[in-house]
Amino acid sequence: MNSTDENIISDYYDNYKETQAEIFKIETRKARNMIFTVAAVLLIGDLLGLAIANAITYLTLLAALLFPVVFTGLGFFARKQPLLAVILSMIVFAIIIILTFFVMGSVSLISGLVVKAIIVFCLIAGLNNAREAERAKKEMQ
Repeated sequence: MNSTDENIISDYYDNYKETQAEIFKIETRKARNMIFTVAAVLLIGDLLGLAIANAITYLTLLAALLFPVVFTGLGFFARKQPLLAVILSMIVFAIIIILTFFVMGSVSLISGLVVKAIIVFCLIAGLNNAREAERAKKEMQ
């Protein structure tokens, strides 16, 4: 092998690593945005529900902000660990469903079905993006 062949191979490898770094960046951003979308959907859904029930107080607003703030924090955490952040988001959402079931009973499973479907879609899409980001991260090493 002469030096030009080595340079071509070296350039190819450098370009490959740059491409994988770009893929990691893009897929991490997509996963992060899906978590932020979940936070926004939860906040809007909760505020609409409170407004319809005419139950807006400082305590209910604080309660409505609790989980969107958690998801927002997980969204920022996704910059470093996208897969872990999405998995934790799924766990938090499962906890929300379980807590709501214990507080409201079985009616909570069918109430807000559209909001729940949007959230599940976002979390699954975020999981796929996070997996791609992790794959690209491994390829860079």
